[in-house]
Amino acid sequence: MTMKLTDFPGLYQAADKSSLESQSAYKKIIGYDLTTMVVAAGLSIYNFQDTNPKLIIYIISGLFLLTGLILTILIRTKKYEDIWYQGRALAESAKTLTWRYITCSENFEANIPEETASKIFIERLKELNTEFKELAETLDARLLSQDIITSQMNKIRRLNFLERKQFYIENRIGDQQKWYADKAEFNKTRYQRWFLLIIICQAISLISVAYLIKFPASDWNFVGFFTTIAASAISWLQLKQHQELKQAYTTAAHELTFILASAGRVNNDDDLAVFVLDSENAISREHTLWRAQRRT
Repeated sequence: MTMKLTDFPGLYQAADKSSLESQSAYKKIIGYDLTTMVVAAGLSIYNFQDTNPKLIIYIISGLFLLTGLILTILIRTKKYEDIWYQGRALAESAKTLTWRYITCSENFEANIPEETASKIFIERLKELNTEFKELAETLDARLLSQDIITSQMNKIRRLNFLERKQFYIENRIGDQQKWYADKAEFNKTRYQRWFLLIIICQAISLISVAYLIKFPASDWNFVGFFTTIAASAISWLQLKQHQELKQAYTTAAHELTFILASAGRVNNDDDLAVFVLDSENAISREHTLWRAQRRT
């Protein structure tokens, strides 16, 4: 038994989709924008002596720079970044609430009738929906029309204590811990690669300057091209924040390891409620840190 995407409330599915699509659009546009500047710089490597080829290069460079300007304005007007952040915040809040409901955690204890717990859950989702009402126009109406409380959610909630405990450990903590660990290593590798590219481009720029000092009459000038690549790589590295995310994910994975080590002391529904609350708080702290880092 597992929890698939479609087993979560429609609000979670819609917010998750909106966030992922906005994230993808934002990063693609930034990538295209930086690429136009690199290409424009690349076109100026050789200094043509004849007027015609020089004019053609100027026109093509101007078109690429104009494209970059349009993309920059598009980023500003479409607000993809804000939708990405807010959509993720809404999705994670709805997801945490769902796990608390199905494990009979705080406010949804096992001794509460299912009908009462369902009403509380629906009210909490309504509050979340109101809190993020500015996202309404970006959410998929088809997903929002899905069940608020799915059959799988109630099926898991009706399991006995030991089954709910095991399900939560395997499908929430274990899954989240693996995701954090994998993402930490992924971001570490990407950070190293991009940093290496920056160093190489800056070194080549320095060599190019030395070449021009020795051959000042040369028509070849690679300085602007490689410094633009280096600057673009730095901008992309700041956007992706690989180093910061690596640290945040590593910390979260480590914290969940300690929480998981205490699972043996969870012997009843009350213990499980506290256990779930501690786990969800740890996951929430990682997400709060992530949002703070994206805003800086």
